[in-house]
Amino acid sequence: MRIGKYFHRLMDKYIHNHDLTFEARLLNLLCLVGIVALGSSVLGHILERSEPLMWLVKITMVAGAVGLFFFINKTKKFRAGNFVAMVGFSDILFPLMFFVNGGLRSGVSAYFVLTTIIIVLLARRTTLFVSLLIHLVVVVGCYVLDFLYGDTLVVQLTNRQIYMDNVISIFNAALFIGLVIKGLSAMYLREQEIALSASRAKGDFLAQMSHEMRTPMNAIIGMTTLLARTDDKTQHEEGLAKITDASNHLLGVINDILDMSKIEANKLELSPVNFAWQSLVSDLQSVVTFNAEAKHQHLTHEIDERIPPYLFADRQRISQVITNLYSNAIKFTPEGGTISLKAQIIERNFDNVRIRVTVTDTGIGITEEQISRLFTAFEQADNSTTRRFGGTGLGLAISKKIVEMMGGEIRVESTPGVGSSFILEATIKIGEAPEVDETAGTETDEFPDFSARRILIADDVDINREILAALLEPTGIQIDEAENGQEAFEMFRDAPDRYDLIFMDIQMPELDGYEAAQRIRALGTPESAAIPIIAMTANVFREDIERALAAGMNDHLGKPVALGEVIAQLKKRL
Repeated sequence: MRIGKYFHRLMDKYIHNHDLTFEARLLNLLCLVGIVALGSSVLGHILERSEPLMWLVKITMVAGAVGLFFFINKTKKFRAGNFVAMVGFSDILFPLMFFVNGGLRSGVSAYFVLTTIIIVLLARRTTLFVSLLIHLVVVVGCYVLDFLYGDTLVVQLTNRQIYMDNVISIFNAALFIGLVIKGLSAMYLREQEIALSASRAKGDFLAQMSHEMRTPMNAIIGMTTLLARTDDKTQHEEGLAKITDASNHLLGVINDILDMSKIEANKLELSPVNFAWQSLVSDLQSVVTFNAEAKHQHLTHEIDERIPPYLFADRQRISQVITNLYSNAIKFTPEGGTISLKAQIIERNFDNVRIRVTVTDTGIGITEEQISRLFTAFEQADNSTTRRFGGTGLGLAISKKIVEMMGGEIRVESTPGVGSSFILEATIKIGEAPEVDETAGTETDEFPDFSARRILIADDVDINREILAALLEPTGIQIDEAENGQEAFEMFRDAPDRYDLIFMDIQMPELDGYEAAQRIRALGTPESAAIPIIAMTANVFREDIERALAAGMNDHLGKPVALGEVIAQLKKRL
């Protein structure tokens, strides 16, 4: 029983471990199978009472296989391990075994089959032919030397020893081949199981995303249709509020999907800034209070006064994580329940602090089995959770990754039917007072006067140009429009002193935003060098921002755009 458990742990760690490449797992399989086959060969020669030199050579090969196995897994130098396995066992130890074990008449030919299999499995496509050719030369050389000088070079064995060596060699070759086939089959079946599981998870995820997207879209389309039928001002205000809520929910779903895509592609990055801790707490309270009051829930806060007033970290991501924990607590806590937030310092040194934030609720609670899946992407506690409460199942997986990137951890303590506590800890650098107002870029009712300025909006979608123009109308700014990059380039080229700024979409027909910006900069005039060009696009990944800047643009705004961010850019550039 214990041997079986140990065997399965060994397989899971070295053969089925997807942290290793397939080539590494294959080399591990050949090492382990080789150890078993060679070990049985040693045992056979000892029981048969062969010449000590014969089984000493086999013991050397076993020791080499064991040493290679531990070396490659400790140093992770699997490519070097491949080379040692092919050259060491095939081209060095094979000739030694050939001359010690009786040469042509012995069972060493069976090992030629094994070494050839090892080369075929381990050699890369570019080196396979060369490796096989070298090994064939070595084997043929051994046979020729035995034929010409066998009496002096080859250890002479009795007929009985030769017969037993053939039996042992054939058995071990068959054992090796059988175990390799079985191991490869197990690897294939495991990969197939993982692929099927991933396919099912993808199907479930797409179905859930379809539900999460169609629900707010249904509200948006339905309310738009209803508002078109009435002139009642009160109904319009209520309907617009519901459309705004549905739009924000839909945007949240899209952002979660994008964040998860970045995580899986290892492209999620943190952008640390100086920020006021109390401002972050106040913003969080403002965000969650409305939803909690709607369910008549009680919110309590306990903030450690020793937390420095200013911190240096990714404010947006910290807010995202705590908001997610808050939102989950509100969602899974019944009406009249209590939700508390506690923030405290657990360690402090010269330039950073270790902060623990605990969000506790009196909700439905989580079982131990459910906790094990809670931080897995596309998972919730169980399927009924999705049906009852909705959600993408991405929030906690994203939060866990963000906290780990900050050098922290996130965990949960829960009792079913009593409630849960989500605890995050992170080490954050002590910051300084931010140079600019942290609220810059938020919505505002005060509009600056840009009536003396003119901008160019380049976007191939009419509604996008119309919305931006309408949003900027209170500023009095004058606006020209271009339907594609080529038109934007020509309009600026023909009147370079007409425009003070260009908002440039990226994906446009005829000429995209990157190429249009590059052509404008290439005009070589003072106006073309000085004109601010702001990318305004739905391409929001880090590489999209970097590509926009490399094309000569000054900044990047992601769609859907916030009016405050647009105003902030105009204030900064004009």
